[in-house]
Amino acid sequence: MGEIVAAAIVAHQPTVMLDEVRRVALGGGADTTLVEPGFRLIREHLAERGVDTLVIIDTHWFTTFEHVFAGADHFAGKYTSEEVPRVICDLPYDYPGAPDLARALHAVAKEQGIPTTNAVTPTLPLHYPTINLVHHLRTHEAILSIGVLQTADAGDYLAFGAAIAEATRRTDARVALLGSGGMSHRFHPAAVIARHVGYDPASVIDPDARDFDQRILQLWESGDHRAVINLYDDYRSHAPEGRFGHYLILAGAFGGPAFAAPGAKYSNYENSVGTGQVHVVFDLTKENVS
Repeated sequence: MGEIVAAAIVAHQPTVMLDEVRRVALGGGADTTLVEPGFRLIREHLAERGVDTLVIIDTHWFTTFEHVFAGADHFAGKYTSEEVPRVICDLPYDYPGAPDLARALHAVAKEQGIPTTNAVTPTLPLHYPTINLVHHLRTHEAILSIGVLQTADAGDYLAFGAAIAEATRRTDARVALLGSGGMSHRFHPAAVIARHVGYDPASVIDPDARDFDQRILQLWESGDHRAVINLYDDYRSHAPEGRFGHYLILAGAFGGPAFAAPGAKYSNYENSVGTGQVHVVFDLTKENVS
């Protein structure tokens, strides 16, 4: 029987794809902690947990009618970001899919009345919340990338997360469930955005957004996921990335409000041109999951 053995909110901002020299230059002499120690510590955690499959909830991949996931056997090619091609251009990728898990997820969703599409074509467009995590975290793992249904509400996301957990149990996969996205997610205007490319959280779009991010981080640290879920409507005023679907789907896989796993920061809380960015890994010991 398969199991979700690791779970994390993981930042994917484009800067992480630059070399160290350019990252440090953008940071005014300081590098982002998302790469080092962040991604290194997450890789070590995945190895310790014996992960063989990364399920990545991609907050740039918006769907409209149903939950969609990339269920092809294999993905290979070159990726250029339409948003920032000067940062991510002609990046090679080559990794196995997780078709058995995708089929199981589609079957479970059908049983539970959750609309889904298992997109088995290898020509499905990719997005850098998936590509960046594959680049920094994958060593040998299969990859299942999942979109965010933009017409869903919190209950829909939680239910879909529960379906992912059930589908995993019907396979032999050892899954890391990774919500690839940021926290508050509003950018500075074009006229001033270049002044806010550093990592200092003082450049997060405004103090209210920064304070709300810190409130969520404190609740994650204490394992109070019920409170985070109850704050969803209020947090939406600060535009959490991907409608906060990456977190809610993750929480739903462990019982939603009953989820009690504390989260540890694997990076500093940082700015990216106005948005809040951080890696948080949740402690999935038995007493913390339903």
